[in-house]
Amino acid sequence: MSVFSQDMSARSPTDGGISVEICIPIYRDDPSALIAQLSRLRGADEAMLRIYDDGSADPALTARIEQALRAFPGQTALMTVPQNLGRAAARNALMAAAHSDWLLFLDGDMRIDREDFLRVYQQAARAEGRPCCIVGGFGVDRLAVTRATRLHALQSVRSECLDAARRRADPGRYVFTANIFFHRQLCRDVPFNNRFSGWGWEDVDWGLSVADHYPIRHIDNPAVHLGLDEDAALLGKYEGSGGNFLLMLDEHPDSVRRMPVYRMARALSRLPFRRSLTWAMRRAVLSGRPVLPARLRLVALKLFRVSVYAQALHARDH
Repeated sequence: MSVFSQDMSARSPTDGGISVEICIPIYRDDPSALIAQLSRLRGADEAMLRIYDDGSADPALTARIEQALRAFPGQTALMTVPQNLGRAAARNALMAAAHSDWLLFLDGDMRIDREDFLRVYQQAARAEGRPCCIVGGFGVDRLAVTRATRLHALQSVRSECLDAARRRADPGRYVFTANIFFHRQLCRDVPFNNRFSGWGWEDVDWGLSVADHYPIRHIDNPAVHLGLDEDAALLGKYEGSGGNFLLMLDEHPDSVRRMPVYRMARALSRLPFRRSLTWAMRRAVLSGRPVLPARLRLVALKLFRVSVYAQALHARDH
């Protein structure tokens, strides 16, 4: 692993002693715009910014990130590894390297719209008065949605872009690591599970594990998710997440069995037309854009995911 660092004269935190390390794992995303936004936040000069490139192997991207980091007013570090190790491993590496009391995790394809973003988190941490995880939530810029990304945007708005009141109904379930603020003590007690590989479920697993040991506080301090996938990429992520779904079931059986996606997948796993449903729903998602309303394509996307998990359950049972 290689590390580029910019060690500037650090200032002591002025917001109630809440020192912050901003941690951003990336894989082939350019976080330069996000770094520029973070540079303008109140309290940025007191923060540490750490980027972890999980095997992009792109010298031009590395150069752009280093250039962006030079403009950040606080301390910075860029950690790079030669091959992709996965989302859980990347987050564990960031937690292992952290020195500040509190960590802010952001995905590299997020946007920050409010200058007091850090201060809101610091004030929430001070009000809590103990180690915890604070979840700010995220939204979608509807003006930036294209025809190609409309389905992912709709899926996010319906399932993930939830206000704090709705997330509080199931605190551990709605810990989306694209925007969370948590105490360093969690790094030692609740690491990410490296058995999760690729995409899917590792943040839900971590959130439920945190909820077993620490308070989770949901607030409205959202970041904006810009990295919406086109239909084929979104289907590919769901199709590759069956193994992680089974691991999630093993790790948190009671929580998973309460989820509608599990109940539907379990029922479908007993029926003979699982593969046919997968094929039909894939076709509806990919070919239905010109004729099917987005809400019907969203139903097809959800059924595609259910059928993938049904096949995973059936394969394990037999």
